[in-house]
Amino acid sequence: MLALPRWKVVLCVLALLFGLAFTAPNLIAQSTLDSLPGWLPKAKLNLGLDLQGGSYLLLEVDTDALKAEKINNLLEDARTTLATKHIATASLGQSGGVVTVRMADPGQSNAAFQVLAPLGQLQTNGSRDVVAQAEPGGVITLRLADDAMAAESSKAVDQSIEIIRRRVDAMGTREPSITRQGLNRIVVEAPGESDPEKLKAVIGQTAKLTFQMVDDEVSPEDLQAGRIPPDDISLPSEEKGGQPTVVKRRSVVTGEMLTDASQGFDQQTSQAIVNFRFNGLGTRRFAQVTAANIGKRFAIVLDNKIVSAPVIQGAIPGGSGQISGNFTPESANQLAIVLRAGALPAPLKVQEQRSVGAELGADAVRAGQISAVLGFLVILVFIVLAYGFLFGGIAVAALTVNGLLLIAAMSLTQATLTLPGVAGMILSLALAVDASVLIYERIRDEARAGSAPLMAADHGFRRAMVSIMDANVTTLIAGAIMFQFGAGPVRGFAWSLSIGVFTSVFSAIVISQVLLGLWFRKAKPKALPIMDPKGAKGWPLIKWVPAQTHFKFTRLAPFAAILSGVLVLASAGSLGFTGLNLGTDFAGGTVIEIATPGPAPLAQLRTQLDHDSAVRDAQVQGFGAPNAALLRFKTPNGQDAMQAANGVKLDLAKAFPGIQFTQVEVVGPKVSSELMTSGILALALAIALMLAYIWFRFQLQFGLGAVIAIFHDLILTVGILSALHIEFSMTSIAALLTIIGYSMNEKVITFDRLRENLRKYRRTPLREIIDLSENERLSRTLITGSTALLALAGMLFMGGPALFPLVFAMVFGIFVGTYSSIYVALPIILVWGVKRGDEAEATPLGARAVIPRP
Repeated sequence: MLALPRWKVVLCVLALLFGLAFTAPNLIAQSTLDSLPGWLPKAKLNLGLDLQGGSYLLLEVDTDALKAEKINNLLEDARTTLATKHIATASLGQSGGVVTVRMADPGQSNAAFQVLAPLGQLQTNGSRDVVAQAEPGGVITLRLADDAMAAESSKAVDQSIEIIRRRVDAMGTREPSITRQGLNRIVVEAPGESDPEKLKAVIGQTAKLTFQMVDDEVSPEDLQAGRIPPDDISLPSEEKGGQPTVVKRRSVVTGEMLTDASQGFDQQTSQAIVNFRFNGLGTRRFAQVTAANIGKRFAIVLDNKIVSAPVIQGAIPGGSGQISGNFTPESANQLAIVLRAGALPAPLKVQEQRSVGAELGADAVRAGQISAVLGFLVILVFIVLAYGFLFGGIAVAALTVNGLLLIAAMSLTQATLTLPGVAGMILSLALAVDASVLIYERIRDEARAGSAPLMAADHGFRRAMVSIMDANVTTLIAGAIMFQFGAGPVRGFAWSLSIGVFTSVFSAIVISQVLLGLWFRKAKPKALPIMDPKGAKGWPLIKWVPAQTHFKFTRLAPFAAILSGVLVLASAGSLGFTGLNLGTDFAGGTVIEIATPGPAPLAQLRTQLDHDSAVRDAQVQGFGAPNAALLRFKTPNGQDAMQAANGVKLDLAKAFPGIQFTQVEVVGPKVSSELMTSGILALALAIALMLAYIWFRFQLQFGLGAVIAIFHDLILTVGILSALHIEFSMTSIAALLTIIGYSMNEKVITFDRLRENLRKYRRTPLREIIDLSENERLSRTLITGSTALLALAGMLFMGGPALFPLVFAMVFGIFVGTYSSIYVALPIILVWGVKRGDEAEATPLGARAVIPRP
C-alpha cells in the first residue's frame, strides 16, 4: 500500500497543478483575466444569488392554455374545411378538449369524415396529431393525440427557454441562468437584477402579436346581446378603456413574420411608439390585405388585447409600420424587446419569486468567506495538535490539496455556489479530516499490536480503506438524492458536498499515502511519532483518551434506551402540539426582508400589515441588525400572491419613507406542496438506499439497527427544531439528509470495526466484542466529531440568520448521530444477535496480554 509507483507521484503532481490552475482565476481580477491568453483557465466560481444579489423566478409554462389554443385552432380548421366543401352542420363546438361536429344531414357523415380526418400534421411515426372518430347519429369527434400533445408541450417549454434567454440577454443582465425544471417549469436567475417585477414584465409577456380585421358590421347592440358570428371574436380594446371590439378570428398577419422591432417616437405627436418590419411573406400578405380593405379598420392585437385599430388609408407595400398607444419610452422599449425575441408559445405563470439585494449578497459573501476561512484554519490547527507536526502536517497538506481540488472542480463545472454550498464545502473538509483520522488511528492500532512502523502504516492504510469507502458511499447517496429532489440552494449544497466526497477520498488516500511513503523512504523510522512513547512531553497537545480504555458501554444501554424513549416522545409531543415553524418553501406565502433608516419599528410594521386586506397570518420579527426586520405573511385564497406582495411593498414604502427591501420571496401554494412532497420522498429514499447498502455490506440486523437509529436521529432533530421554533425550510431538508449521511457514516465505521472483531474473536460473547470495538474506535470518534463541530462553529456563529437553521440542525445531528451509533444501533444488534457460523476461527479475547487491534 505504501509502495511508491511513479504513476502515483505523477498523479499527485498533476492533481496539485490542476487545483492551482483552476483555483487561481478566483483570486485574479477580471480585467487581468481578460488580458491573459485564451488557452489559460479563466472560469470562476459561479456565485448564487444569495452571494451576489439578483432575482429568481420559477415559471410554469401553461400547457393547459396551449392545449386550449390548439383545440380552438382545430375547431376553426374544421369549420373552415366544412364550409369550403359546402357541408352543413347542425352544431359545431368543443368541450373537455374534444371538438364535436353534429351533421345537419346524417347522410353527409361519410363525406364530412373524409375531409376532417386529414386535419392536423403527420408525426414521425406516421400517425396524425389529430384523431378523428365517427360516432352514431351523424356525430364526428376530433381530439389531439396524447403523444402529439406531450411533444407539443415539451417543444413549447424548450421554445420558451430560448425566447426567455433572448429577452433577458437584451436587458443587459450579466450571466443569467435559465434552466428547465421538471416537465413544464423554467428557473430564471438573473444576477444583479434586484427588481423581479422588471424581469417579469419582460419575460412574462406572451407577446403574441397578430393583425386581425375589425368586423364593423356587428353593432354595439348585437355585441351586448352576444350575437357574434362564429368566425368573429370579441377582444378588449386599450383605445376604448377596455371596451370590447369585434374582430375576425383569423389573423391576416402574425408576429412570427416580424424581422425587427424598435422603440421610437411619432413625428407628429412625439409619443413613444414601436416600429416594426415584416419579412418577405409578411410584407406581401400585409400589402394584399391593406390593398383589399382600404377604408376599413384592422386591429393590432397583442396578447389578446387590441393595442390600436387604425383605418387603412391605402395599400402599405413597404412591409413596415408602427404600434402606437399609451406607451412610455421604457414600456415601448420593453415591448420591442419581447417582439424581437419572438412570441412565447404559451403563457407563463410565476410560481415562485425571490430577490436579494446586492448589499445583502455582499454581506453574505463576507460571512461565507470569514466562516469558511475560520473553519479551515481551525481544522488545520486541530489536526496538527492532535497528530504532531509530521503526521498532522501530512494531513494538512492533503487537506489543502483537497480544498484546491474542490474549488477547482466547482469553478470548472461552473456549479452555482450558494451560502449553503459553502457549508457543504466546510463539511466535506471535515469528512476529509475523518479519512485521515481513520488512517492514523488504524496505524496506531497496528503499531500497538507490535507491528514494525512500515508494516503498521501499510496495514493501517489497507484496513482504513474499507471503512473510508463504505462511509463515503453513504454520504454520496445522501448528496445524490439532495441533488435529484432538491431545488436552488439545496442542489448547490448537494453538489459541493458530493464533489467533496471524491476530492476528500483522493486526497486522504493518495496524497497522504505518497507523502508518508516518501517520509518512510527517507527517514526509515524505527518508531512512529504518533505512538506517544512513555515519558515524552509536549505531544500530543490534544489527547482525548488514553491509549487503551475499558469502558463498559453496553451496561448503560438500558438507561440510554429509556433516555432515547423519553426524548422521542418529547419530540413527538412538540410536533403534535407546537408543530413545525414551516418556512415559505413549505407553507407558501411571502417573506420580505427590510432595512429601515433607523431601528426597525416592529410594532408599527405589524400594525400596518394587520390592516392590509391582502395579508393573512402576518408575522414581524427582528432579523440580524437592529434596523433589519423580517415580514412574513400569507395571501388570502383567491388572490394573486405576487400582486399582493407588490401592493404590500408600495404601502410600506409610503408609510415608512426610506425603507429598503433587501430580499423578497414569494412561493405559491402549488410549489410549496410539491417541495414538501419531494422533501419527504428524498428522506424516505435516502433511508431505503442506505438500508439496502448496509444489508449488502454487512447483515440485515445491521441495516435495521442503522435505520432505526437514523429515524431516532431525525425525530430528535425535527423535535428540537419544533421546540425552539426554528424555521423549517428546504435547507432544513438538506440538513436532515446530511445528518443521515453523517449518522450512517458513524454507523458504518462502528459496524466495520465490530465485524472485524467478530471475525477475530469468534468465541467471545457479543456484548464484550461491542465494548471492545467501541473502546478501540473511541479516539477516532472524539477527534472526528470535534473536527466536524469546530468546522461548523464558524458558520453557526458567523454565517448569519439565513444559514443558522441549516448549521444548527447539522451540529445537533452530529451529537445525536454519534450517540445513536453507540446506544441505538448497537443495542439492537446485541438484542437481535449476529450470524457467526461462517466467521473464521480466531484467538479468544483475553488470550494475549496485549490485545491486537486490527
